Amino acid sequence: MKNGAVVRIIVLMAVLAAFILVSGICSQQLIRGDSEKLEKGIDAIQDGIRSGKWDNASDTLNSISSDWVNIKKTWSALIDHEEIDSIDITFTRLKALLEAKDISSALSEAAALRRLVTHIPEREKPSLENLF
Repeated sequence: MKNGAVVRIIVLMAVLAAFILVSGICSQQLIRGDSEKLEKGIDAIQDGIRSGKWDNASDTLNSISSDWVNIKKTWSALIDHEEIDSIDITFTRLKALLEAKDISSALSEAAALRRLVTHIPEREKPSLENLF
């Protein structure tokens, strides 16, 4: 190989590595931002349940459910589909519990949903633990 070809290969590999690094950072930021948005909504739902404002809690759930439909499209390319399915199921159960006005079960399900949503950025964060 000529020196020019070696240099081109090295530059190409460096550009590819930089692209992979930048896309990983961008996807992590996207997941974290989406998770925080959902988390705020879930917190508002929990506050509504605790204060007996079931209509507010239901309205907030409907709002973040529509946000979730859009977020899910992006996340499905980035994370495990089982986690997405778990979040979908938890949204469905929480909606039913809000309609039934079951305080303790609704709070429990909202807490489970919050944990599922906040767990994903933690799990997807680059770390030695995730690499090995």
